[in-house]
Amino acid sequence: MAGATALHEVINYLVGTGWQPHVIAIQEANSGSGGNIYAMLAGLGGAYNQPPVHATEGGSGGRGYLLITHNSVVGQGTFARTDLGTDWVLQQWIKASLSLPAQKIAADELAQMRMPAGAALAFQGRNVPFLTWHAPRGPGPILSSATLKGGANPDSYLFLQNSGVYLALAGPGVNNLAIIAADLNITVDQINASTGIPALPEVLDSWTGVSDNLDHIIGHPQAGQPVPAFQNSGNFLSVGTHRILVSTVVW
Repeated sequence: MAGATALHEVINYLVGTGWQPHVIAIQEANSGSGGNIYAMLAGLGGAYNQPPVHATEGGSGGRGYLLITHNSVVGQGTFARTDLGTDWVLQQWIKASLSLPAQKIAADELAQMRMPAGAALAFQGRNVPFLTWHAPRGPGPILSSATLKGGANPDSYLFLQNSGVYLALAGPGVNNLAIIAADLNITVDQINASTGIPALPEVLDSWTGVSDNLDHIIGHPQAGQPVPAFQNSGNFLSVGTHRILVSTVVW
């Protein structure tokens, strides 16, 4: 209940100061719809697209994601788990790039991996491809000797960045902006930085935004478009190890 109360207080504060939240994303939620945070979001009223949408993260944790958007945002109903294990572009990359034994290892890892969730959102006539992710931690069996700052599993980013999902995020189209709001389990100095890993030279190349330890709100425009501005950004104390990260994205 404490987490729901803290989040509700932040939402009320933002609305009361004229800083209307348009997208509210929750990670490590219950495995199904329901719970205190879900009930709190459902109680926000008709200014939001009700009810909140839930997606499972998969893997061994059994947790989920929640998304609710303001009425000015369309596309909330598209929010769903993004299963990289069935991503056609990634599967073609695996077949072309990994040995037969490594292909089997990759398939087994993907079957147990926490997956992101995404939505095809739009705001004021512009598309906003959206992704949230409780990124997996620990070493992976493909890039077994590699490490990332913050403790994320390098394999998870190898899979993400060679997927069709990522291609769509990195090329959202003219005047559009892709957004990732997530517990990425990497530190800000790992984003856009050389990894020293030949198969994964950089993590989230050309993404920019705001961060709080392992949590990030980052954006990616179409190539050649202006870099987005992240205004009025900050974080609020909550329960547990994570804070509530907020930002206004202008592009």
